[in-house]
Amino acid sequence: MNKDIDKYYLDMTLKLAQKGEFTVYPNPKVGAIIVKDNKIVGSGYHKSSGSSHAEAIAIEKAGSKSKNSTLYVNLEPCSHFGKTPPCVDLIIKHQIKRVVIANYDPNPLVNKKSINKLRRAGISVSMGILKEKAILLNKEFYHMHQSKMPHVTVKVGLSLDGKIALSNGFSKWITSAESRQDVQSERAKSSVILSTSKTILNDNPSLNVRETHYLRQLRKQPDLAVIDNSLCLNKNLHIFNDSNRKILIFTHSNEKRKYRNNVEVIRLSKNHNYIQKVFNLLLERGHYKVFVESGSTLISHLLRKQLINELLLYVSPKLLGHLSKSFSGIHNITKLNDKINFKVHDILPIKNDLKIRLVK
Repeated sequence: MNKDIDKYYLDMTLKLAQKGEFTVYPNPKVGAIIVKDNKIVGSGYHKSSGSSHAEAIAIEKAGSKSKNSTLYVNLEPCSHFGKTPPCVDLIIKHQIKRVVIANYDPNPLVNKKSINKLRRAGISVSMGILKEKAILLNKEFYHMHQSKMPHVTVKVGLSLDGKIALSNGFSKWITSAESRQDVQSERAKSSVILSTSKTILNDNPSLNVRETHYLRQLRKQPDLAVIDNSLCLNKNLHIFNDSNRKILIFTHSNEKRKYRNNVEVIRLSKNHNYIQKVFNLLLERGHYKVFVESGSTLISHLLRKQLINELLLYVSPKLLGHLSKSFSGIHNITKLNDKINFKVHDILPIKNDLKIRLVK
């Protein structure tokens, strides 16, 4: 067993798995490779929920060459019946000799069960190589299972001095067309986009995926969730143009408004846990990838409550002045010990702008 060889093939599984970025949700991204006599005899990746798993595709391609081979996979194979049969049974049936797995599956239905079953069947199992890269690939999936909360990414387009709009609220456009196009890919990766009625009334955005490249891959538009405390959104807004898109409106209001059938109004009592309840309900509806596009009020609340997992900043080299609106309305931090910390994950130039991804 050569660790460098194991790293090489596991890295290939991560690249394969990435191909399912826009299509596998709510399942995790998985790639698999079967190697025999130092040659790849089968490979595959999970393409969409309900379709064959990566391991099954690789085994099918390898055929009889699966016997006494090594299977590489970035996530522990499934051991339960879902929309497809358990991959672990398939591995045992085809007499694969060794399985190299980057990391455990955090899903309690699977977690370590498959590994134990493989070992009981006499199959050698190696674990933990490229573990961090494997977790990063499916970070939202791991976060959801470990915290019982959705993974929350907040996107902000802002000036060099941290402003998101002029004092009159005008904000089109601070960032470049190329940055706005890049946002399309981030939306396409999410399961739901969260905004507020104030943002929607100010800008009348569509908050959807329009880029053809991503639309061809998506099975449907990400759902839209809107915090509209007074239930003031009217039916003529752009967000209501797509009657096939699921829209969730969270409100305190008891006012009756008639919307299309794709719109669900959810009434919640107003208290300090209001936003937490919104996230809990989104998770109950299967949303563990939440992408927030809103103004400073919601962003500041999420910052104060430590509910942001990633802060995605598109920074334009412009100065808008101290009277313009800041993206964070946090006040009264008088000690450095009370600061809110993030780590820089990566920085990407997009024409004249910078895309900065910060993580907790």
